[in-house]
Amino acid sequence: MTFTPFRTTKYLSSIATRFAFALLFMPFLMNSTTAFSQQLVSSQLISVDKTGLMSLEPEQIIQSLRQEFGPYDARLSEALRQLGRSYQEVGEHELALKLLKDAWQISKINFGLYSADQLPTLELIVYSEMELQRWDSVDNHYAYLELLYRRIFNSQDPELELGLQKVSAWHVHALSIRDSSSHVTHLRKAYHLFKDRLEMAEANLDPQDPKFGYLKESIQITEQQLRLRAQRDNGMIWQPSIAGSSLLADSY
Repeated sequence: MTFTPFRTTKYLSSIATRFAFALLFMPFLMNSTTAFSQQLVSSQLISVDKTGLMSLEPEQIIQSLRQEFGPYDARLSEALRQLGRSYQEVGEHELALKLLKDAWQISKINFGLYSADQLPTLELIVYSEMELQRWDSVDNHYAYLELLYRRIFNSQDPELELGLQKVSAWHVHALSIRDSSSHVTHLRKAYHLFKDRLEMAEANLDPQDPKFGYLKESIQITEQQLRLRAQRDNGMIWQPSIAGSSLLADSY
């Protein structure tokens, strides 16, 4: 069985008709998926007897590994993450989450609340939550991922752009799978992420980089969508700001 985290195409059936800008965002969604898959493949996993352990209940697995490594050993976090991923490969996402969440807590104990060590575990948690269609949990975890990306990486680090790309892709993706009552929130968050990413690109990239065109168009489209919703929901007539920059998303 092929394991592909963040299988976003599974949920994208209706966005093309509901939002014209879906086709613009789709390549970035798939790029995020590819980058994350490569990250998992290249990670160094310690040797664990998965066949024997996966016959046990998650609580028994955790207890067995704690006896082997110690209750808070950093290797325990990696072992639990590896086993959680193995459960994901066979579609056992509830069991995977029990192991991954325990791995996450141990990682925070060993490396601190804002450590890069958390990122692969948290991204695996998001994947299982998406498979279980627990959208509020997914949204909360992406909010925490955004906090981590911003705390861990500075604005010159390409890893910050990659992280914010994943978060903005989630907010666009959410427009196709979540109740319409949440759409303005997702549009607003996507808008501000695109603005932040454009500011970082202006500081770090060559002016001819094609990413500028994508980000500027993404900002324009999210702004247009927010304008349409404001007019529809509130009977508002949108006016550009006096300063000339239409920060429409700030009005929500």
